[in-house]
Amino acid sequence: MKKEIIAAVLLLLLFAGVLVNIRINESIVSSLMHEVDLSYESLKNGDGNKAARQLDNAIEHWLELDGYTHIFIRHSEINSTTDAFYGFRSDVGSGDSGSAQGSYWLLKETLLSLMTMEQISLGSVF
Repeated sequence: MKKEIIAAVLLLLLFAGVLVNIRINESIVSSLMHEVDLSYESLKNGDGNKAARQLDNAIEHWLELDGYTHIFIRHSEINSTTDAFYGFRSDVGSGDSGSAQGSYWLLKETLLSLMTMEQISLGSVF
């Protein structure tokens, strides 16, 4: 009986860890999405330099998360997110909000994908 109780406690701790990871992931991605949104808004308002600075801050934030992302996120997802960041950065550098719109939405969807793939669903359990 003692082994079963220990196993149940370990399973509960593991589940609690999963829930904490989901909250951390949602917080990180929400913060990054906010930074990207601010950059795109600045670009649409005609302030390309401000947009570039804001996006550079978001990219730096993303790169600083390396210790977390390389443990909890698949490397293919990390690579596609990084590519999306730099694709948007390239378009922001051109100063044309029209050409940046596609790369902005690609980055937003990539970030959203990072958040939704960590959430618990019936498909992820069974």
